[in-house]
Amino acid sequence: MAKVKGKKGKTDYNKTAVAFSLPAFIFQIFFGWLPLIMTFIVAFQKFYVFKPSPFVGLNNFTLLFNDPTFFTSFRNIAYYTALNLGLTFIIPILIAILLMEMRKDIIRMMMILWFIPVSGMAGLVIWKWFYNPYYGLFNVILNTLGFPSLRWLNDPNLAMICLVIPGLIMFAPGLIYIASIQSIPEEFYEAAELEGARFFQKIWHITLPRLRPIIAMMLILAIIGNIQAFNSMKVMTAGGPANTTISPVMYIFNLAFERYKMGIGTAMAMILFFVVLTLITIQRKFFKENIDE
Repeated sequence: MAKVKGKKGKTDYNKTAVAFSLPAFIFQIFFGWLPLIMTFIVAFQKFYVFKPSPFVGLNNFTLLFNDPTFFTSFRNIAYYTALNLGLTFIIPILIAILLMEMRKDIIRMMMILWFIPVSGMAGLVIWKWFYNPYYGLFNVILNTLGFPSLRWLNDPNLAMICLVIPGLIMFAPGLIYIASIQSIPEEFYEAAELEGARFFQKIWHITLPRLRPIIAMMLILAIIGNIQAFNSMKVMTAGGPANTTISPVMYIFNLAFERYKMGIGTAMAMILFFVVLTLITIQRKFFKENIDE
């Protein structure tokens, strides 16, 4: 009888597990896999919503490769990603390491500040007003100090840099690094101090190797997030001036939902998908996450 009860309990457990997993599985199919499958179908069609969509083969891709804005958008996002990684990726790591050398109350205060919710969209709107060339805060400061006004978002040479600067304040993954550093056993640092290791030697030989898995994960997430950038460009510059800040995702949006060229827009989304997939593959192959390797 005990065996039967055990089997029944296991069966009930399996049914409960399926019941809880089924909604998420259905959600993943309809909002995850189905759109991906539809992308591979629509990319080869001249798509219409309310009437049959003819198959056009590679014509959508041919039109994209003959479109200068297609290549401009990828050049822009490469530049944007490089700027973002250079300014907003390394700095939080350094800040987290330096904070861990400070008093406990300072660490707690910084963690509370990182926990405070900030509306990214509202922040972008505020920054856009700061950059206003006529009555924005930055030009007011420059004029007060005796410097000439700048065009900021209206200057093709400054626009992309202006989009990256808010990320220094609004994007703060330092909390993740602090939590990771706190998980490193104190015995490692004590042993290093007994061996005569200095501050930077402890960082190089203990802290950074132990942070490597987190850094590798955050790096690929940062690259993917930057490649898919849309909000900052759309809100602050709308892709201008002269397409110097248009991103692939923004161009996909323009093609599909403003110019109603769903097939071409989906074809570009498919290309972007493979670009991201390639970068993930490269990262997984060349950036080892095992701290013992």
